[in-house]
Amino acid sequence: MRIIYLPVWATRLLLASSLLSSLLGCREPDLFTSHGTSQSVHRQAIAAEEKRVPAEWEAHESIWMAWPTYHNKHDWDAEATYAQLLQALITKVPVELCVADAAMQQKVQAYLQAKGIAAGQFGSRIRFRIMNYQDIWLRDTGPIFVQQGKQLLAVDFNFDGWGWGGFVKDPEFSDFLQLEEGVDRSIAQMVNVTPVKSKLTLEGGALEFNGQGTVIVSEDVVFQRNPGWNKLQVEAEFRRLFSTRKVIWLTGFMGNDAHPVINSPYQMAVQETPQPVYTLMTTNGHTDAFVRFTSSNTVLLAQPPSEQEAAQDPVVAQNRKTLLEAQRVLSTSTDQDNQPLQIRYMPETRSMLVKLDEQDKIYQLMTFLNFEREGKTNIDPTKPITGVLASSYLNYLVTNNLVLVAKYAELYPDMAAKDAQAIQVLQQAFPGRQVVAIDARAINVGGGGIHCITRQMPKTEVPAL
Repeated sequence: MRIIYLPVWATRLLLASSLLSSLLGCREPDLFTSHGTSQSVHRQAIAAEEKRVPAEWEAHESIWMAWPTYHNKHDWDAEATYAQLLQALITKVPVELCVADAAMQQKVQAYLQAKGIAAGQFGSRIRFRIMNYQDIWLRDTGPIFVQQGKQLLAVDFNFDGWGWGGFVKDPEFSDFLQLEEGVDRSIAQMVNVTPVKSKLTLEGGALEFNGQGTVIVSEDVVFQRNPGWNKLQVEAEFRRLFSTRKVIWLTGFMGNDAHPVINSPYQMAVQETPQPVYTLMTTNGHTDAFVRFTSSNTVLLAQPPSEQEAAQDPVVAQNRKTLLEAQRVLSTSTDQDNQPLQIRYMPETRSMLVKLDEQDKIYQLMTFLNFEREGKTNIDPTKPITGVLASSYLNYLVTNNLVLVAKYAELYPDMAAKDAQAIQVLQQAFPGRQVVAIDARAINVGGGGIHCITRQMPKTEVPAL
């Protein structure tokens, strides 16, 4: 984003004018919604005091992560995946690593040192943060850092467990929600950043920012979590929180990210036997599963599957429906400066199925869901189920001189060509950055990916007035 820094007298004049408008009861005109987008008056200059969500490819102070407290699939090692992620990250950016207590910190450090991370890296490149938490999804439970002049703010949305709340039979779920709902404020307090509270219930994975005032957001997520809100109210709240100038609304969800009760299970032929296939505690439309900005007016979109592919697989059919609609909206959208968006394409993964049983934590969580509320059959806790992984090449993390992306050939050898293509797409999108591919199945089986378990904290250097 090009920020024009005004002289002190001009900034004060703008602030005084804004205050006068408020006193006179004036307000910014409502945004006009058309073709899935929201348009606002283009501003030629942006004062340093205005809020801004930096684009993810801008410089980072650190990356926040939370060490796993359980394995979603008993024989898929999430800790080993974390070790690989950390080994790549700390060569480019410090990591703030959340742990539950001092004993856990000692155990995690010993484990990581055994995996080859030198003792000297702890305290400088890996900084432990003791915090009360249960789950790893800091993209959603952590704060969205917002730049305002030389300071950072931390946007604090309400959290309802990805819209599962009314569908969970486990009475301890409310304790989980209370714990996770405070993660963003805990992080803000640890780094001495002022939290900004919102009445919206939302997760960071549903919002995609371009760094210059445009945000892409999922209708299915926003209004499933906030049924009493409308678009104009949400847009006004985004302006208050982020100083957004443009909102692009998308509809739909990826097939492997469908709400686990409302829109799942699918009926599929598995080894020629029809059976239900479940999405695994997923979000119902997080944008970071299928569309990402790579520049202020360029997006990467998952390649819509063919009609023939969709006819053979209901998960793929849902992908096709969502991606064609996203393609239609994005191809007619502009950014905050009324420049048309450019669309580039990322290969889409196949449906990746996995058998789960009572040994697996994600299976245990799935059995707590009340499918009967939607007129469906609850999962029999004595029988295994088939789930579909939340696989995606677009759930990558871009940080300082590095991009981390999932790879799948070790699980499905026929994915090797698409793995290579995904790496090439990211090398073209972010030239000069190292692209590292990591087997993310142990994360995907829990309903998310690499982007979902990370949260960037941007650098705040701003030229003085």
